[in-house]
Amino acid sequence: MRKSKKKSYTSSIVYGAVIAALYVVMTYLTNVLGLANGAIQVRFSEALTILPLFTPAAIPGLFVGCLLSNILTGGIIWDIVFGSLATLLGAIGTYL
Repeated sequence: MRKSKKKSYTSSIVYGAVIAALYVVMTYLTNVLGLANGAIQVRFSEALTILPLFTPAAIPGLFVGCLLSNILTGGIIWDIVFGSLATLLGAIGTYL
C-alpha cells in the first residue's frame, strides 16, 4: 500500500509539471504571435483551465505555468502576481 501512495504522489507531481510545461509553451507560442501581453490578452493556454475537472494535479500545474509564463513573456509585476493568483483561484473553483 505504501508504494501505491508514493507512486500516486509522484504521478501527481509529474502531471502538474507536464501541465505547467504545456501552459508555458502554449503561452510562449501565443507571445510569438504578439497576443500574450498587453491590455487585451489572448492565450491558447487558457484552454488548459478545464483540466482541474479531471485531476487535482492541474491546480498547481496551472498556477506554476501561469506564473512562469507571465515572468518569461515580460509581464508587469501586477500581472505576474494577480494574474497568477487569479488562475490559482479559478483552478480551485473549477476543481470544486
